[in-house]
Amino acid sequence: MSRRDGPKAERTRAMNRSQQLVGRSVLARAAALLVVLTMSASAGCSGRQPEMKKRLQRPEPSRLQRRELPVRPLPIAGKVEPTSSGSFLGVYSPPAPFRNAPLDDFLRASDKGVGIVMWYQPWSANGPNRFDSAACVGLYRRGMIPLITWEPWDPGRNANLLEDPAGQANYRLSRILSGRFDGYIRSWARSIRKLGGPVMLRPMHEMNGNWYPWCGGVNGNKPGEYKAAWIRIHRIFEEEGATNVTWVWSMNHASVPETRENNFLAYYPGSRYVDWTGISGFNWGTSSRFTRWRSFSHWYDKPLAFLSKLGKPIVIAEFGSVEQGGSKAEWLLDAYKKMRGYPRVKAVIYYNAVESDAQSRQDWRIRTSRESVSAFRKSVAPSYYLPDAPEALQEWSGRLKPYDWQYLATVNPIY
Repeated sequence: MSRRDGPKAERTRAMNRSQQLVGRSVLARAAALLVVLTMSASAGCSGRQPEMKKRLQRPEPSRLQRRELPVRPLPIAGKVEPTSSGSFLGVYSPPAPFRNAPLDDFLRASDKGVGIVMWYQPWSANGPNRFDSAACVGLYRRGMIPLITWEPWDPGRNANLLEDPAGQANYRLSRILSGRFDGYIRSWARSIRKLGGPVMLRPMHEMNGNWYPWCGGVNGNKPGEYKAAWIRIHRIFEEEGATNVTWVWSMNHASVPETRENNFLAYYPGSRYVDWTGISGFNWGTSSRFTRWRSFSHWYDKPLAFLSKLGKPIVIAEFGSVEQGGSKAEWLLDAYKKMRGYPRVKAVIYYNAVESDAQSRQDWRIRTSRESVSAFRKSVAPSYYLPDAPEALQEWSGRLKPYDWQYLATVNPIY
């Protein structure tokens, strides 16, 4: 996504998508498999995550060879449901879940666990576009649920440096509707169905912006095509029996441009095709010459009021603040306090990453100052913010047999 012109600068943030997945060494692959084969509850590097109320119990893998393991369909998890009160904590901390050192550092800094880990995967065959079951298994063993932001585009090596990210004609909505990507979409549905565990899927997010090739006002697209493309993807997953997917429809905090056609509701595919709604928005402060310090309420009050009326649980899918231009510590304290005033906000994903382009740099991570770390700890300390995974994981895990865990232990990581 380009951030060169002013109107785009304050809409959200862009990310070097490929950095989180590419460049894996053999050692990194082995380390990822080791996560699958060990119980992370004994690892002392994961903050307070071992203190989950309901730790998953699973047997140690046996010495059975893969060909000796029983072949049977794994149980299918249910949808991720919100709690009656409180909000799940989550994080985006690349390159987790493929390498977990940044995730573990975040858990140490926050002094509280998370139940959801988010990451991005593009559709482009030029990058890591396949569903990685082993990455999800590694999270399940740690008591975490995956939230995958699934993007029909080619982000290149650094999405922030693309000349025209929204102009990728191969990924315009009409191509999705023509069936061009049906085989690829179906491969994901089959892989997720085979895995069986709960997966939150967030396709084609921030569609009301103008910086992605699936956005409704660029690349020859129309909002109606977005809704039709969403329904087509959803239908393919239904045909493959991938009912363990929880569908997250996630918009940008503001429409860019703000026109009558580019309104929030124009993109909503309908309650039958959506399980959760989501939103993203950041305080850029003065990190860019196009931006200024903004409060949480400035970005979120209007769109959260809209989402609340849809009647679905809401996930704050991407949010954070920089240090430049104000007090990041005070911003965090205010944001988490304000979120408690929205009872439909049932999950909060902090964007624990740093990014840059040719003109600016944004460090959203909580470890930007001692004051920010302290404020974040204080913000998430109340029992209202839940460190455990949603119940769907516990319920699914309880239905697995010992040989199911043995089978899952043999799944090799792709990335």
